[in-house]
Amino acid sequence: VVSNEGEVMPLSMLSLGESKEIVSISASPDLKQRLLSMGFVPGNSVTIVSMSNQGLVLEIKGTRLALNKGLAHLIQVA
Repeated sequence: VVSNEGEVMPLSMLSLGESKEIVSISASPDLKQRLLSMGFVPGNSVTIVSMSNQGLVLEIKGTRLALNKGLAHLIQVA
């Protein structure tokens, strides 16, 4: 049996209700700084609260944020 625990994947690949820890952000310096300022800091836990075709509603440190799937794909979690 192979465990997926600890496997690094894009935030956009998580399922509804799933929680993971942010590992890194693969974005331009300006975009990376914007995401960091929104709470997408490596080490923080992120939970998928809601999903749609356009994007995700996430919870980080008690705050809910909406993020489109393109941006969510730049954030690596494990």
